[in-house]
Amino acid sequence: MVTVVLFDMDGVLVDSERYWERHWEQQVFPRVQSGEPVIDDITGRSIQDIITVLDSEYGLPVAVDTFQEEIEAFADEMYREKATVTPGMESLFAGLQDRGLTVAVVSSALNRWIAHVIEHSELNPAITVSAEDIDAPSKPNPAIYTHAMDRLGVDPSECLVVEDSVQGVKAGNRADTTVIRYQCNQRADPIPESDYVAENITELREKIVQLSNEA
Repeated sequence: MVTVVLFDMDGVLVDSERYWERHWEQQVFPRVQSGEPVIDDITGRSIQDIITVLDSEYGLPVAVDTFQEEIEAFADEMYREKATVTPGMESLFAGLQDRGLTVAVVSSALNRWIAHVIEHSELNPAITVSAEDIDAPSKPNPAIYTHAMDRLGVDPSECLVVEDSVQGVKAGNRADTTVIRYQCNQRADPIPESDYVAENITELREKIVQLSNEA
């Protein structure tokens, strides 16, 4: 029975992925030195891992440190001025917590971006975990979810992961949790690693409640 729900942040809790995608496709991908990067290869990964992939496979137009500064400056402004919490998500969090479920945020985003979202919303997770907190590759590596479960003292069989990206879904699957794929701005397509798909927040709520009631 599910007792813990681990939410990804970007594309699930906040509508930031559309801004990220636009920035990658319009401001970053056209500047690489060779090849054609695609969104699915990087979405869900940490900034550090994205930069490593882009530099090693495609070649960055500037020094790695300079590029990271550019990306972080974009993201600082985006989270501050543009990204908003998914409608209904604050109510969903509160409702799950009222049912006795533990709710956490597990994200590849930097700690300060997660903190900004939490501080400027009514989301009240038991813990937050950032890719910054672990010394391991980011999603699709399962380490970030294993780390979250260790902090909470729970087994994978008790955990439900809510993810939007292919990389995130794979991470949840490799951590042996149950995974729902949900995308706040669009219909989510099933992939082999997702156990369920929720097309909207109502379906997401219903599926979580169902799984938390199953013995």
